[in-house]
Amino acid sequence: MKGRMRPYLPELTIRDYNTYMRYLRGVRRQMYKSYGFYACHLLRTNGVLFAILSDSLAGRMPTCKRQRMPGTPFRRSMMCQTLGIRQAAQTEILMGWHNLQDRKYSELRPVKRLRRAADKLLLRRAYEKARQENPALERLFAQEREQAVVQMNLSAKNYALAAEPMSNVYGALYSTLATDDPNQRKSMRYIGSCIGRIFYLLDKAERFEADRRNGQYNVFVVNELNGQAAAIENARRQALAAVNDLMRAYKMLDLKLNDTLLNNIMILGLQHAVYPLEQDVDTEKWEIP
Repeated sequence: MKGRMRPYLPELTIRDYNTYMRYLRGVRRQMYKSYGFYACHLLRTNGVLFAILSDSLAGRMPTCKRQRMPGTPFRRSMMCQTLGIRQAAQTEILMGWHNLQDRKYSELRPVKRLRRAADKLLLRRAYEKARQENPALERLFAQEREQAVVQMNLSAKNYALAAEPMSNVYGALYSTLATDDPNQRKSMRYIGSCIGRIFYLLDKAERFEADRRNGQYNVFVVNELNGQAAAIENARRQALAAVNDLMRAYKMLDLKLNDTLLNNIMILGLQHAVYPLEQDVDTEKWEIP
């Protein structure tokens, strides 16, 4: 289960862990019901946060039911029947589809080329359905791709400018999770912008060597940093500054539910994704039991 926006396990209570896993299962089942079994493998822990934030800000209490997990004969407790879960499922499908477009076929190994072709073929119907259900969200991703192409053609060296397309799309995406309160919407937009900037910097730093080898635009490559280790350290410093900015806006939110769980994800979880809080535990594995 990939994704940076996940809880920090050592500090997570059993109650919050159960709540998180029920939401995770609920989003996966919603994807299965709405978009088919194959779409379930797109689920990332980043998207589960959308459902929890949306319901917690609005004070929507989800229904917890025991239902069968997709692809298994087992029934598990899961959250269902909330707007936040439906939003998360749509977001995961559209984001997953657009992530498939990130890399050119020429940059992939033969096995990954076959996997990419199979994914695009089998997920097209799910993508078309999600696009028709939420055309506004689809326009956000289309605009982000257009802006990213402009930055690539300009070979921008400015880190803030290079991260702006992803920062904008995440800002708009998170603002849709807020209630009608203008202040809350403004705070959520700023939080999303910070998260988009963090994701962009860390992703580009991790792809430093591959992008340099393939001649692909990478803001760390055009700034001529000395190797991937230097790029990652640079990205972490900038990302940590974005985390600190995010915290100021996050503390202004009026969370009606799941405040301790969200505090864990937004504070400890995000900090651990940038600078591991325990060097011996760089990553946690998340399963959907």
